[in-house]
Amino acid sequence: MRRGLLVLVAWLCMGLVAFAQDADLFARIREANMPPVLDASWQREYHSPLLQENLISNGKVHLQEPNQLRWETVSPVPRVTEFGADTPRGRFRMPTEKDFQVQILENEQYTVTLVPVRRDLKQMFHQIVLNVDKASLLVKEVLIVGEEGEWTRLIFTIEKP
Repeated sequence: MRRGLLVLVAWLCMGLVAFAQDADLFARIREANMPPVLDASWQREYHSPLLQENLISNGKVHLQEPNQLRWETVSPVPRVTEFGADTPRGRFRMPTEKDFQVQILENEQYTVTLVPVRRDLKQMFHQIVLNVDKASLLVKEVLIVGEEGEWTRLIFTIEKP
């Protein structure tokens, strides 16, 4: 379940679709987050009301056209997950703009809140909040909020070639 959620988040972060609210802005965000090759480091913080401390992990993500994703956990336990165009996805259908209600706030950054309307997505999370840098339009942070008070925060650092 968690691995599927992380894949969904990686897909949303690296491949935002153009939502109807501001098609031009989202087209620019999508373009900025979908270069032919992207390498980034990430830090994940997981909070659950059942745990005394938040769990921290670190890793790297590599995205390459067309639809090649390598999600690598470096610590605390090394693990590599790779997805490509040929990777079987089972019965899961990749989300589109129709699967979310979207709210955009503009301050020092763009804050994009995605609330799922599709039943299977609602079972995975309550909402996703993307913090997007205004200058570069890159997704810098993702907060995934669950139904039972749990949340996962992903912070991305783009690696320069």
